Amino acid sequence: MRSVRFGNGRPLESTAVLRTIASGESRLGTAGRLVIRKSGTEPVIRIMAEGEDEDLVAVVIDEVCEAILKASPAQAA
Repeated sequence: MRSVRFGNGRPLESTAVLRTIASGESRLGTAGRLVIRKSGTEPVIRIMAEGEDEDLVAVVIDEVCEAILKASPAQAA
């Protein structure tokens, strides 16, 4: 699990972020899951992934975090 602090805007509505999330879900397949949600109290998006392949899970989380930061530059939490 990782949290990403974002600036202004709505990074979860970005086409690039949505594509990255879809790609991650596809790569994790039925043996894993990806849960992404915006905090209700602060400008933070929480990314949680589970799967059988720990290396793949780490890569998927990294890619989603990077896409969010590119869509709304900010500092990782």
